[in-house]
Amino acid sequence: MDKFLQYAFMCHRLPERSFHCNGKQFPLCARCTGIMAGYVIGLLILATYGRLSLLLSFALIIPMIVDGTGQLFHKWESNNIRRLITGIMGGISIDFIIINITTIFVNLGREFGRAFFL
Repeated sequence: MDKFLQYAFMCHRLPERSFHCNGKQFPLCARCTGIMAGYVIGLLILATYGRLSLLLSFALIIPMIVDGTGQLFHKWESNNIRRLITGIMGGISIDFIIINITTIFVNLGREFGRAFFL
């Protein structure tokens, strides 16, 4: 399971950027752990409240992009809690971006079908 998660998320698994429990490193880094948790939370939000707007979905991913880019260019070093939180927001965002864009294409396909075949 560890290797599956590592390759599915293309996770670097750096020990200093991962959580540890009882001396064992999590199979994903803190940000990827947050993204995975965000996927689940996003589906719970969908089941409870319905869809988030596409605009809000894109807004939720901005903190993860800013934090990751800042680290990439050595502007700052985030801690694992920040990585986890921005990852959760990013995971929720990815859920709803996929759901919203899929819905748009399905609706466009229906409209195209009605216009073309009726």
